[in-house]
Amino acid sequence: MNEYELLVATERAVGSTSLYETHQTLIAMRAEVKQKEVTAQAQKQRLDQLKLENQQLERDYKRFNQRWKLLHRVDVMKKKIAWMHVREKQLKAKQLKEELVKADKAVAQANEEAKGDETPARRRRDDADAAKRTANDLQNAIKRKEEEARLAADKLEKDGNAVTELRERLDGLAAASQKQKAEVKQLQDKLTKVEATVESLPPVPDHSAKIQVLQQEMNNIRDQLAHLEAEKGQLADAAHNARIEHGRLAGELRQCDSLKYQRMQALVQAQRAHGLDSATDWVNRQRAADAFKGEVVGPIGLEIKVKVPDCAPYLEQAAWWQLQNFAVTHQEDANMLLAEFKRQNIRSSAVAYTGDIHAPIASNSAPYRAYGVACSLDEVYDAHPLVKHCLANLCSLDKVLVMEQHNMQAIRALMEQHHIGQVFTPQLKVSYIPSAHGGREDASIATSGLFPSRVLTGAVGADIDQRKQQLQARLAQVEASIQQLDGQVAAAQQREAPLHARLDELSGHRSQLAKETSLASTKRANLNRAYKAGQTHLAKLEARADPLAQAPGLERQIARALVAHHATLTKQIEAALKQWQLLQQHAVAELVWRELDMQAVAMQRALDSRRAAVRLLDKAARAAKQRYQLAEDEFKRAKQVAETEHPLDKATKDRFANMPNDIETLEEEVETLKQQAAELVVNDPHVVENYQLRQTEIEGLEQQVAELQDQLGAAQQEMDRLKENWLPELQRIVGLINTSFSSNFSQIGCAGEVLLGQHEDYDKFSIQIKVKFREEEELQLLTAQRQSGGERSVSTILYLIALQGVTVTPFRVVDEINQGMDPVNERKVFTQLVEASCKEGTPQCFLLTPKLLPDLPFTEVCVCRAKRNGPVVLTAETLARLVPWLLPTDMSIISWCFFALRQHQHGSLLYNQVALAGLCWAPGIFGY
Repeated sequence: MNEYELLVATERAVGSTSLYETHQTLIAMRAEVKQKEVTAQAQKQRLDQLKLENQQLERDYKRFNQRWKLLHRVDVMKKKIAWMHVREKQLKAKQLKEELVKADKAVAQANEEAKGDETPARRRRDDADAAKRTANDLQNAIKRKEEEARLAADKLEKDGNAVTELRERLDGLAAASQKQKAEVKQLQDKLTKVEATVESLPPVPDHSAKIQVLQQEMNNIRDQLAHLEAEKGQLADAAHNARIEHGRLAGELRQCDSLKYQRMQALVQAQRAHGLDSATDWVNRQRAADAFKGEVVGPIGLEIKVKVPDCAPYLEQAAWWQLQNFAVTHQEDANMLLAEFKRQNIRSSAVAYTGDIHAPIASNSAPYRAYGVACSLDEVYDAHPLVKHCLANLCSLDKVLVMEQHNMQAIRALMEQHHIGQVFTPQLKVSYIPSAHGGREDASIATSGLFPSRVLTGAVGADIDQRKQQLQARLAQVEASIQQLDGQVAAAQQREAPLHARLDELSGHRSQLAKETSLASTKRANLNRAYKAGQTHLAKLEARADPLAQAPGLERQIARALVAHHATLTKQIEAALKQWQLLQQHAVAELVWRELDMQAVAMQRALDSRRAAVRLLDKAARAAKQRYQLAEDEFKRAKQVAETEHPLDKATKDRFANMPNDIETLEEEVETLKQQAAELVVNDPHVVENYQLRQTEIEGLEQQVAELQDQLGAAQQEMDRLKENWLPELQRIVGLINTSFSSNFSQIGCAGEVLLGQHEDYDKFSIQIKVKFREEEELQLLTAQRQSGGERSVSTILYLIALQGVTVTPFRVVDEINQGMDPVNERKVFTQLVEASCKEGTPQCFLLTPKLLPDLPFTEVCVCRAKRNGPVVLTAETLARLVPWLLPTDMSIISWCFFALRQHQHGSLLYNQVALAGLCWAPGIFGY
């Protein structure tokens, strides 16, 4: 186990689980804190970036909000105008409804009165009919007189009704005259006041010239601002594109370095070519110092760029032993490299090609297409021409073919007919092995498996170096361009600020002038309209005649009606006298019948008049109802349109209270607000959406960062609390172990100490054992690479002995710890183990071993038990003769189980089984 596992084992060995459990809790909490710190850092970086982006959009956001507020107020005003029209229609419908209710009441009252007159009229008619039947026999005789009397009675009734009507009209003339005069007087007074108000109004100010001048200057400033805004936009876009280009170039530069480094590490690991990277650095320095006589390229594995990734395993396997070598064009350069590699003990070589590196390589796989050949290995990669020629000479890559499918029959024909040495398929590598005697009939074909590519991945080599130089040069140009563009944007912003201030000043001045003119003209126009309407109404009233002028005519008509009535009454009396003379015998019956008939006729006519009046009232009521229904339908349609196109909520109704209640004033203010909104130009229509999205994300990130900080603080406090309880106790235990360990080492003539290795991460806390077995050495950390097996065994058993004083376990088992020790150290360690185990209060100790040194010191409390597994079992007497120091078991505190005479054929498995049996057997014998 390593030093970290040793600490965990020590914590668990001391008996109490609190140290181990607390340590594991601290490890888990520290891992969680580190993860949260990484998350918090990433969120902070994202938060800073979002705040910077929103800061750049803030001005356009404010202008957009200002324009939106103006347009929103326009929408609210339009809603109010629509709803004011609805209100007007509602009031009209309400007024018509009131008229309808009055008409319905009048109809109902007339119907009730008509119903009340029907019964008396019907009864009177019945009485008249009975009287008429009594005088029926006398009817023929007095027919002429009866007709004359009837005509006289009809005219008398008509004249009476006319007189009554004329008197009613005469009585209403005075009241109508007084009402008309009062209405004229009231309207005249009102017109006088309106006229005085109009005359007292100041003249409407004419600011059109000033407004035109201000508008011209504002337009000029807006043109300048638009030009500056466009210039800033172009500069910002250019700077943004330059930063994107800068990030892309930097990323590509890092990728170049990473790919080349990864290729080098893969090559070193795969070829076990330790020091190849330092050799490459030495070659690069020599090349920079112009120390070579020709070209030097390498390692070859870093110069190869595979064009067909699927062929990378084939190329790597075919050129495997050349990948870590360097290619040169001069033999002296090769000798220089070989000498340096030998001096540095590097597994690499130098291969020389003295021909023309620019000469074409004759590689053509077209003749082999019929066999299913896709290409030759020389065609699947690019590299420096020197590398290409070296691999062609050394590995014959132009003669190594690649097939898309494994066809053994085609491969065999290809190798035998065209003398192809190697063929790669997706499954196998096939090689042609000629006969040692040169005969083709004795040749054989061998297959071998493919291993995946471990080196030839990515793009590296001279192309990367050249690309890095290009990227670095371009990166410097982009950085200079970004600085220049940022300066130009700042200068444009400085020129823009005074223009915005001047534009706001001019806009406010112009709005003030327009408002003054609009208010004055609106007030004068309203008063003039009211005055003209009053004059028209007054003219109509004055054109009416005075109702009292009709009184003399009515009085004359009444007098003529009375004269006519008197004459008719006289005629009726005369007719009655004549009829009396003629109807002496039937006087009573005739008079009763006549009177009843006249009363019935009069009542019936009165009833008919009432019914005619009811019909007129009902017709008027139906007309009123139709007008009301039309007004109500118009109101509902207007309301439905308003609710659909201009829905209201509480906030909108509250805004209505702060607006004018006149439709014309609202319409004028709507036009003014539209003009103000049109003057606010916003380049990006999505600025509010982008700003609010980022703002929402900023608020969420700020809350997450705050929560993470709180969690980190709480976790750190909890770790500090646990550490305060755990670390002092652990340091105390390690101190006790160190004291005992140092003392034990000094007794065998060596030196040793036990230290607690502390670290920020709790899983890196460790127990460090340092030992010194020779005087000329310093204390060295106990590792498998520095100390021998015996030294490590001595150190381990002495650490276990030191642990004996702090553990609370009931017994301990040590298995074959003495096998790697030399006799001197084994005897010293055995002596200390006996002394430590025999102390009072220490746990029982079992030592399992196949052999022990002779003449080892034992105390009275030591007991030895020998176990044998074989055809012969030693008796106690035999063991007593062989081991004269065997003691009774009832005195045992420590039991040494000695396994001897182990048979070779049973092996380690049998030994382990016997050891386990001895461990189980010993406590039963000793009674523990």
